[in-house]
Amino acid sequence: MRHTDNSKWLLFGLAVLTSLSHAAAAELNDPTRPYKADGYEQRNTPPVSRYNLNSTLVSSNRRIAVINGTYVTEGETVGDATVIRIRKHDVTLQSPGRQITLKLLPDIIKRQPGTVEIQP
Repeated sequence: MRHTDNSKWLLFGLAVLTSLSHAAAAELNDPTRPYKADGYEQRNTPPVSRYNLNSTLVSSNRRIAVINGTYVTEGETVGDATVIRIRKHDVTLQSPGRQITLKLLPDIIKRQPGTVEIQP
């Protein structure tokens, strides 16, 4: 009688393990993932900068920028670029072969309240 009880538990355990392995092997679909149409590729995207301007501190006696989490001053290097100029809202870097301007804030156009720009 005990031999059949052990066999039942063994079969039950094998059935559970088999069903778990099938569930783990199934591909999970992310319902929040955006739909991607076949043959579609994103074009004209600007290259991602490997430099991220986190903040600036500009006063009469010092100019400090935080780039990629590291404090730098004018003349110091970050990665393979040299910090040329630190201003209130941007930092200019000289990288081999090109000059890079990192902006702290996006370009903002000031307008009088209530004015609307009409484009043709």
